[in-house]
Formats: sequence, C-alpha cells, structure tokens
Amino acid sequence: MYNIYLKKSQNKILTATEKPFQNEEELERYIVNTKEVFADIFIIKRQIRAGSDIPDIIGVDRDNNIVIIENKNTIVTEDILPQILRYAIWAETNPDSIRAMWLEAENRPEDLEIDWDNVDIRIIVLAPSIKLSVPRLLKKINYNIELVEVKRFLIENREVILLNKLEEEPELRIKPARGLGNYNKEFYKQYRNNRSVDEFYKTVEKIEGIVRKKKMNLSKKFNKYYMGFKLGFSNVFGVQWAGSRSFDLFFMVLPEDYNKIKKISPYTINYDTRWKQANIRYDEKINIKKLERLFDKVYRLFIERK
Repeated sequence: MYNIYLKKSQNKILTATEKPFQNEEELERYIVNTKEVFADIFIIKRQIRAGSDIPDIIGVDRDNNIVIIENKNTIVTEDILPQILRYAIWAETNPDSIRAMWLEAENRPEDLEIDWDNVDIRIIVLAPSIKLSVPRLLKKINYNIELVEVKRFLIENREVILLNKLEEEPELRIKPARGLGNYNKEFYKQYRNNRSVDEFYKTVEKIEGIVRKKKMNLSKKFNKYYMGFKLGFSNVFGVQWAGSRSFDLFFMVLPEDYNKIKKISPYTINYDTRWKQANIRYDEKINIKKLERLFDKVYRLFIERK
C-alpha cells in the first residue's frame, strides 16, 4: 500500500488520493496519450488482431524491438503467461505484417532505423497489481517480458503516476542470451569507424564520471544506435550514432525547457521535436567537463517532471 504526501509549504502537507483507472480502455488511452510514460517506444497501432488474440498496443523501440503492451485493470496472475507467450510467438513469426503497419503509420520518426531481419520481441504487461509468483515463472520463457505495476494518484488537481517494474529474485534471474551483452566495442567496430568507436567509448566514460560525481540515480544501457543513461524506462541523456564516423550527445528535454538548457550550453545545441531531445554534434573540440552543468540541469529537469 502506498502512502504519498506532498509537502507544499512548511506548514502544509497534502495527502495523495488514489485514483484507479476505471477500466482497461482508460488505461490504454492514458498510455497512448501520455507518451512520456514509455518515451522510448513509438506506438504503431492499437487493438491488432494477432491470431485468436488482440494485443492492446503494438509499437517499436530504439533497441530494435517489436513491442507489445498488454493492459490489465485487475491483479495479474500466472494465467496471463500463455497469453503473452502467444503474443511473442505471433510477433516473432509475423515481422512482415508489423513492418507493413510501421510503413503505414503516421508521424513515423524518420531517424528510427529498424532492422526487420533481426528484430527482438519485448512484451510489457501493465496492471495495478501483479502476483509475486509471476516474475518467478518468467525464467521459463525465453522472451524479454516486463511486468509493470501502475498506480495513479491525485494531489489537488495534479496527477501522480507510479510505475514499479517487478524483477525476479537475483538468485533466480537468468540473463537473456541476446540484447545488452551484444552491443560492445567489438560489435560497433563491425559497422563504425574504429577510431570513432574508441572516441565514443571515451566520451561515455567521461559522462559516466559526471553521473557518479553528481550522484545521479541513472543506469547505463548500450544498444545498436546509442548509449543512454536511463532513469527507470526513460533515457535522460546519452550518446547516439549519427553515422559511421560521427555521433551526437543527446539530452531529453521538453520543448518548453529547451531554452533553459540552450542558455547554459557552451556549444551549439539543436532541438529534435520528433524525439523531444536536444543534440550536440561531437567533435574533438568538445570538452565534456564543460558540459557538467548541462548534464546536471537536464537531470534535475527530468526529476522534476517525474
């Protein structure tokens, strides 16, 4: 049970009131209309016929995954496992159908490259409560399946959304055979200039030093096209490839916050409205230490939004 309070002033504390979603349809609309919840996912379509099943949401992410989101408005038990397994098998065996949906999608990000011959599958189950035995049983399924508890609260006229990603107990956890471990320096050097790859990694290490110094609660994740420092499911900032020899520093900020960070950037910075991110093209003149204030500002803005 969550007890959430907002200290509004020195003498006033507001209590959050839980505001459950009325049904699965309302939860689905909320996810579609509030893209910041899963900022790394581009939603292609809702309510797709997949054999005898109808997944709630289907999309792709920047890690080259086909993503299926299943929303439940009741406690999730082991009974959901056959359903999500059917989703995963359907997505794995029908990439051409999903690719056709992708090509027909409106406002498709032009800079999102999907290698349809090598896509992986990512399933997200979203529910107000998930039985603890479910993540333990997932070790028997060789797919990337995320279990996320979602709760909505109201403080005065403001909504607060809590997401809790359930994990298996460490001693039971089985590392996937594919994914994060594949994206190392040797992998990048197959597709990128060797000298640029070395500089990419040096840049990541310098940014990681700032993250540690500022005690930012971020995790580091490499994928085919970028390395991101993440808070929960969302990238905060990172380094992304812009070609075989060049890469950018990227910062996830809302349009209304862009001018705030532009003023403190010592280097030319541009805004990409499609991904809601600011970019700095890296070259040998860039001094990462001079960007410490910028990284800190972006992190603080991100925390405020959360």
